Amino acid sequence: MSQDRPAAPELLDAVAEYLVADVSESVPRERRFQALVAANLCALVAREMRAGEAPLRADLELFSALLDREPEETSGEGLGGAVREAQAEVSRRLRAGEMDRHLDEVAAALREHVLRKLAVARPGYAG
Repeated sequence: MSQDRPAAPELLDAVAEYLVADVSESVPRERRFQALVAANLCALVAREMRAGEAPLRADLELFSALLDREPEETSGEGLGGAVREAQAEVSRRLRAGEMDRHLDEVAAALREHVLRKLAVARPGYAG
């Protein structure tokens, strides 16, 4: 990450604003959707950068708790991999019926997970 301003998330916000305010209005009608999608993507990446590893760490703790194990000590790309592995194991256990006695707990945890993802992907959507 750059030490100077504007930081990467600020640059992405500026690109998103430009795409919505200027580009989407000046491109042919059939191309506006692509400009708006690009703007949304820039805004989403900026929010993910601002959030950092916190949502992934929370997810790793959540899925590890469902699996009744301690979360791995990891960061960076390893953190994302650990979350995906834990999610896959929860999915496998659900399909196998191994978590049937704890479905209320699993449902509450998955709701928390989805709300956390929505907070980054679509702020205000779940509220």
